[in-house]
Amino acid sequence: MPSSSTSPNPFFIHAQINHTYHNILLDTGFSITIIHNRFLQRIYHNTFEPSQNSYISANCTTINIIGKVQLEIKINGLSTFVTASVASSLVTDVLVGTDWINQYVLCLDVSTRRLTLQDTTGHTTTTSLIQSNNTSCCTVRLLDQITIPQYSESIITATVHLPDSSNLLFEPSSSFNQKAVILPTALITVTNSQTHLTIVNTTNHPYTLSSNTCLGTVSSSSLICAITSQHQFQSTQFQSSKIHHRSPNSSHKCYVCHQRFLSQNNLFHHLRVQCYPPELRHQIETLTRHIDSTSHRKKIQDVLWKYGKLFDLRQPSKINITLDHVIDTDQHRPIYTPPYRRSPQDHQTITEETAKLLKQDSIEPSTSPWCSPVVLVRKKDGTTRFCVDYRKLNDITVKDSFPLPRIEDIFDQLSQSTCFTTLDFKSGYFQIPLAIHDRPKTAFSTRDNHYQFKVLPQGVKNGPPTFQRIVNQILGPARWKHCLAYLDDVVIFSRTFEDHISHLDEILCLLHTHNFRLSFEKCTIATDNIDYLGHHICRGEIRPNNDNIRGLLETSTPTTPKEIFRFLKGAEYYRKFIPNFSRIASPLYKYNPSSYTHPSNSKSTLFKLSIEEQAAFEQLKHILTTDLVLRLPNNQLPFKIQTDASQLGIGAVLLQTYPEGDRPICYMSKKLTPAQQRWSPIEQECYAIIKAVELWHHYLHGHHFILESDHKPLEALMRKSQMNDKCERWRLRLQSYDFIIKHIKGTSNTMPDYLSRSPVDHAEDDMDDKALPTSISIGTQTDASDNDTLLTSSIVGMVTTRSRSRQLAQSDHHTTTQSNINRSDIQNHQSTSSNSTITTDGPRIEYTGNIDQLKQAQQKDSDLQHITNNLTDDKYVNSYFLQEGLLMHHEHNSKPVPCVPKGEIRRDIMKIYHDTQANGAHFGRDKTITKIKARYYWNTMSSDITNYVKSCVRCNQNNPIRCKPAGHLNPIEPPEGVWHLLSMDFHGPITPTSRHGNKYIISITDVLSKFVIAKAVRDCTADTAARFLQEEVICKYGTPKCVLTDNGTHFTSNMMEHLLKRLGITHLYSTPYHPQTNGQIERFNSTMDAKIAALSNQCRSDWDDQLPFVIFNYNTSSHSTTKTIPFELMYGRSPVLPFDLQNPIVSLQQSPHYTQNIRQYISHLTNNAKTNIIHAQRQYKSRYDTNRSNPTYSINDLVLIKNIRPRHKFDIRYEGPFRIIRRLGVKTYLVQHVKLLALTRQVTVDLLIPVSTG
Repeated sequence: MPSSSTSPNPFFIHAQINHTYHNILLDTGFSITIIHNRFLQRIYHNTFEPSQNSYISANCTTINIIGKVQLEIKINGLSTFVTASVASSLVTDVLVGTDWINQYVLCLDVSTRRLTLQDTTGHTTTTSLIQSNNTSCCTVRLLDQITIPQYSESIITATVHLPDSSNLLFEPSSSFNQKAVILPTALITVTNSQTHLTIVNTTNHPYTLSSNTCLGTVSSSSLICAITSQHQFQSTQFQSSKIHHRSPNSSHKCYVCHQRFLSQNNLFHHLRVQCYPPELRHQIETLTRHIDSTSHRKKIQDVLWKYGKLFDLRQPSKINITLDHVIDTDQHRPIYTPPYRRSPQDHQTITEETAKLLKQDSIEPSTSPWCSPVVLVRKKDGTTRFCVDYRKLNDITVKDSFPLPRIEDIFDQLSQSTCFTTLDFKSGYFQIPLAIHDRPKTAFSTRDNHYQFKVLPQGVKNGPPTFQRIVNQILGPARWKHCLAYLDDVVIFSRTFEDHISHLDEILCLLHTHNFRLSFEKCTIATDNIDYLGHHICRGEIRPNNDNIRGLLETSTPTTPKEIFRFLKGAEYYRKFIPNFSRIASPLYKYNPSSYTHPSNSKSTLFKLSIEEQAAFEQLKHILTTDLVLRLPNNQLPFKIQTDASQLGIGAVLLQTYPEGDRPICYMSKKLTPAQQRWSPIEQECYAIIKAVELWHHYLHGHHFILESDHKPLEALMRKSQMNDKCERWRLRLQSYDFIIKHIKGTSNTMPDYLSRSPVDHAEDDMDDKALPTSISIGTQTDASDNDTLLTSSIVGMVTTRSRSRQLAQSDHHTTTQSNINRSDIQNHQSTSSNSTITTDGPRIEYTGNIDQLKQAQQKDSDLQHITNNLTDDKYVNSYFLQEGLLMHHEHNSKPVPCVPKGEIRRDIMKIYHDTQANGAHFGRDKTITKIKARYYWNTMSSDITNYVKSCVRCNQNNPIRCKPAGHLNPIEPPEGVWHLLSMDFHGPITPTSRHGNKYIISITDVLSKFVIAKAVRDCTADTAARFLQEEVICKYGTPKCVLTDNGTHFTSNMMEHLLKRLGITHLYSTPYHPQTNGQIERFNSTMDAKIAALSNQCRSDWDDQLPFVIFNYNTSSHSTTKTIPFELMYGRSPVLPFDLQNPIVSLQQSPHYTQNIRQYISHLTNNAKTNIIHAQRQYKSRYDTNRSNPTYSINDLVLIKNIRPRHKFDIRYEGPFRIIRRLGVKTYLVQHVKLLALTRQVTVDLLIPVSTG
């Protein structure tokens, strides 16, 4: 029987048991090692030897033994071996006794909670002790719901998942400590996984406990050992005889070839010689090349060779740890976002990336109801990162508040060290396992299948806290002693090189044991200085990286008074931290624009600072980049970024908010490329954000921060979808950060403003901008039948309801219509190919006019060879002859020219004499035919050249069209009655502004009666439009059925939509860039301008005073189309004008049929108006359609779109090419750019010209 002497309170250690990590109970009062049969069946083990025996533990519990087995217990890479008894019932999974302790040199120190172990070869290792009551607790829960009467005591039945045991210590849950219901601490007995407890209700009312309520915990280790005083075991050391015991069946296995070895050293030697990848030798030599001492370099290389598996990236890895990433979404229902439509190239990329992930065992097929869309993001190295857009999932995920280490504490710890190693994990997130029950939440779809992640994917919320938690657990007690980790940035630090070798071995062993992989390119080994968390650390000195302050430190001396004052205003933002700021800056204050006067000959005088002014400028720069103002980051304080962009560059400042104000941490100042300078303001401002956040990633990742900008539209960056193609791609790169965007005034953004206007760092192309935006494009349906898309009503064919627009935009996950195409994007893509045709056959050698090349081509052409072989035939004798082996053709009165064979050489000739600068210059068909006929011949050259010129995209884009725009007129049928359809529009801005401050006229016209309501207003905002419609129209004249507007933001805003929806008004809007749809109001505007100008004063400053008179006269005059006065149709009576003769006799009598007569009169007027409108429309249509083509296009036809924006003299007239993807009406189509698949537009036929495919 094993010893049953009193023993100290037991501890657990974390170790590998036959290559499986588990907690082991260390019991110095037990003489044998025991493993539970249930646990043994879950791990790899050697041959099991059956035997029958039983033992009595310290608490008199019987332990039945059913056999023996050989175990390998590995602690921090050091292997030990023991013969363990297998028990059929045991509370803990593994218990090691004094047989294992006596077999190895063991030192157990309870005061420091450390265990040191030494094997027979003299190698030692140390690990931390885990107290039993903190590790192996089992929860006790109430079996059935129970109600305890007032002032009563009851016996309750509870469940506890333990084998039958007695004398277990039960400790109640802390939730019972503050209640009047008492659950005392007690010794319990477990039978059939149940136990009984006493509970007391001391209140004056009954108390109910629900089923499965957590009552408390029971310590599993209390089964094993008797409890003794801890002071008896403060520093006990066990010395064993140095017996080298090794199981003959135990082995170390090579992870590459699976060969087994008796010792770990033999395995390491085998890996180094045979199985490590060949490039590992080069990597290790590169990592240690900087070490001058040969002996030191050899020692470091030995450590790296020992753990070379860390750098072997041939096989994907998942870390060995019981901690998984959890996605807590509470009880939220599954979120399903359908996949985007994509180009064939995107589908191919996604298929390849999915295959890689399947091979790496990072994903698996799924049947999950969750789905998030796939996105492709271009990385800095040019490769594509496969990502999933988890923004909707992140919105419902509960935040994990696991703390990150304080950056100040990290720097304090590193300040006394002289030797450093930094490690970077390879695809760190993909090495973290994902909890099985949360894997369905990461599901995504491709066109082939539905998948879910098995590892932590990029972009999921709470990734940084999970990563920090896992790294902390793996590094264990080494943290803060000689190793630190800030997310995936691990640093090992030591005071001496000898210590560093030991520390490096220990940390690499931990990472090796847990199966991590490291990125060789981002690791530095055993150096005396490092760049860590944005700071340079060398021999106890810590200072900001030059990159952090170069944006301000290297800024050039101002060359204008405006630049000086801009710098001064930026410095003033931090004046509270700069002693004597006013004295230092006083020489520069004279350049304040409000007081500075330019010299009279300033245009010819070179501006230069005086010596005193230059000294003030340099002193302020120095102060702003030293610790007088600049601070080390403190991640216990909130971070803040301020950004700005100008036409020259971008600037940003990273700050932290202290009680006394914002203090800067880093500065950024970067130039823009010429292409970036042509970006829109929101793109430049957004680019400043993306560069700042990525530059300061090590500070911001895992923290909540505020991003401040003086560009207000950026507030919608993370909310509004598809606000801009570039911004959309950048937003996806920001989705893993936790931040909010706040708008500030420009006067509070002075330092970023200065940095953006005086940029320092060289410009660099954005990788996303080099890739086609199809990686995040939303495709457009192309297989819809005409029957599904043709609109039957003529009015709906020209105008589209808002709901119909949303339906078109959302059906089959279409992209929304984008009326504003980025011209630079289109031209950039067009400039990538010099061919005028839509498609090319790839790179080849073009014809350059070489005679030998033409001869070789003729010899390969069967038709020309037939002519060559039959030159004496009557058919050919007068037209063909050979000249030095070249077949020539001649006609009457023309010189001989060479014959051109079929194939690409003909296209090359047409390209030379049409496209090139010297020979063609894109002149027309006749000139090109004449030019080529004078030099070459082939039988179909006239038709070939005609088709080539017709298919030239550049000619089509730039040549003027000298005929009427295409498309016949499709008149809108008149409404059924007055006030059924109103047409509304803004007119302006009008110059000059009136003396009342008005710049616009907002007007509304009844389409049937032509009755007009108009008002002069100061702006053209949505608020003004909504207020006019509500107060001036609806409250005075009633609610119309429909309102027709253009696509201006003042009419498409949420405010206008909500107003119309609340009032039950259908909102129609015209086709973009097709004002004819809303022609009624456009016609009135042109009429109104002339009349107002005629009535206004000479300065035109009273035009808004004349507006009511013009409107009144318009409404009381007969309309040329309806032949009726709008006032009569509106009110059912003739208008009375100010100077009309009035009948002096007023009758108060009313005819009994007055109401009926009025209705008949209005009905008569309405019918006449409709008839006259239809008659006028037919007359106008006849004139409009004369000499005008009426083309129709089919799905997939190629077209160019007229450039309707203001253009300069040599800008292209037509953009494209585009492909027809849907017919929306008689004259309206939805088109998609052939390269920029995200660009779609809704256009009318008069803006289109066909593209011949030649």
